[in-house]
Amino acid sequence: MGEKKVLELSRRLSDCATSIYKEIGPGERIALSKLAVEKFEQTGRPLRIAIDTSIWLFQIQSSKGGTNPALRTFYYRLLRLLSLSIHPLFIFDGPNKPPFKRNKKTGPNVASIPEFLAKQLLKQFGFPFHIAPGEAEAECALLQREEIVDAVLSEDVDTLMFGSIISLRSWTPEGKSSKVATHVNLYDAKKTKAGSAGLDREGMILVALMSGGDYLPEGIPGCGPKTACEAARAGFGRRLCKIAKRDTVAIKAWKEDLAHELHTNESKFFRRKHSTLTIPDDFPRMDILGYYTNPAISSADALARLRSNLRWDQDLNFPELRTFTADAFDWIKVGGAKKFVRNLAPALLVRQLRMRGQRDASTSTTEEETQAEEDKLVTGIHGKRQHPSTDNTPELRIAFKPIDIVNIDLDAEEPDDEIETETDPEDEDVAPGDEDAPKKRGPSTYDPTQVEKIWILESYVKVGIPLKVEDWEEAQPQSRQPKSNHFQVYF
Repeated sequence: MGEKKVLELSRRLSDCATSIYKEIGPGERIALSKLAVEKFEQTGRPLRIAIDTSIWLFQIQSSKGGTNPALRTFYYRLLRLLSLSIHPLFIFDGPNKPPFKRNKKTGPNVASIPEFLAKQLLKQFGFPFHIAPGEAEAECALLQREEIVDAVLSEDVDTLMFGSIISLRSWTPEGKSSKVATHVNLYDAKKTKAGSAGLDREGMILVALMSGGDYLPEGIPGCGPKTACEAARAGFGRRLCKIAKRDTVAIKAWKEDLAHELHTNESKFFRRKHSTLTIPDDFPRMDILGYYTNPAISSADALARLRSNLRWDQDLNFPELRTFTADAFDWIKVGGAKKFVRNLAPALLVRQLRMRGQRDASTSTTEEETQAEEDKLVTGIHGKRQHPSTDNTPELRIAFKPIDIVNIDLDAEEPDDEIETETDPEDEDVAPGDEDAPKKRGPSTYDPTQVEKIWILESYVKVGIPLKVEDWEEAQPQSRQPKSNHFQVYF
């Protein structure tokens, strides 16, 4: 296929996805941290998200700078998830993908080097992953519908077509000055169907079939996404998806009705007539429709095994993770080890606070034992705030010693050849930080044995160090009580 043809097909695919998102709107823009902590407050457990790993591995290929920049970006994303105290489940494509997608052959293949390393890194972080029978997007949607996870994180509009009820996309910074990804667009399929767009799952599938989708890039020649969306709102998608694959009579009648309305606009479904559109003889391709409506996904038995075997809060493998960062990112010797601690400690502290609260709820300890355990994690509380990065969800400023959180032996590391520098653009704003701390410039040494201060969501702090929070609150001057923090139930 010529380069111009490939570019045209790519444009049509992009137009289709863009038009669907334009029709259904941007969803609700919300801080992922707020979404996560509200799920924790409602249920007592972290937010569980299925992640379409192939999209992530594609996105990070554009990373630049340093050693193995793509893999390093993936590492920092995992740190960010850890800092949000989210339970991610990474989904990889399986062997039964459709034979073609986005006008390219797919089919079974061995794991690429980036995918192999990604799985290795996930194991060291203790994050679970799952190999789908077919496409990761379809499996993600299934896991969400079966309530194994609460939401799906994917940039691919196919996730909605495969039936995900709660989908998240565009995990990006909020505001021009921010560099860290904080917010997502939340799509609720029930609200999308009931809203002004009126597009349901079947309607989105029709848009892909008519204007060009992953499996059939050409669609109906000359039919743009806007026309396809109008046909979807008229119910042609729902009608088509109810027809059996071999019911040629019903398929023919459906096709004739669609052609009649396109050419005459008798029922006023469209803004104007489309008399020049010619529907191909083989449209609709029922085999292509089947890729959307009956994808290769896990069986009920396989889902039951997955549900039973999932282990969410697995321990991090510090020795292997430390070795991985030294080999992959050139974080070697004492300086590299300190960088490892500096990035990991704030994120890990959040998880330890949350897990401590969950553990204490099921075990009995004396007040003295509780106080001693709290002292091992946190040295003090030094303020409270509400910040736009969390949609003004209350946070507490926590003091802690990083070396107490990340269990590695710095004395076992080789000494540095030169003094490290404090500022490093690679790891700026990748984990919970302290924006109020003065920015250091020029050569200096980072000491993980010294106290560091960061902002952590109040709910996690309260369950992790309840005695320290109680003492701190009692020590505060009496003032007007803030309004109660109501939250909306999303799912």
